[in-house]
Amino acid sequence: MPTASFTTRIDADLKAELERIASFEDRSASYMANQAIRNFVEERTATRELVELGLEMVDRGAPGIPAQDIHEWMLAEDDRAFPSAQPPGS
Repeated sequence: MPTASFTTRIDADLKAELERIASFEDRSASYMANQAIRNFVEERTATRELVELGLEMVDRGAPGIPAQDIHEWMLAEDDRAFPSAQPPGS
């Protein structure tokens, strides 16, 4: 895969830590930064694709879980089951 130069400024302490980790891994700091950026881009791309898919499903009338049900489940002190999906408008 072809490469291109990319210049950025990072905190000096962060750079030192990156170089230390790269040394432990017997890799260059550039390689480690490239891997971190690759992981970041893949994660953000996958997240964006999932959000777009979810919005398409909502537009097509797919069942969903009301936000209030999710909030109540998250804040519950007991071990209740995850809320069930409901048809739109119910």
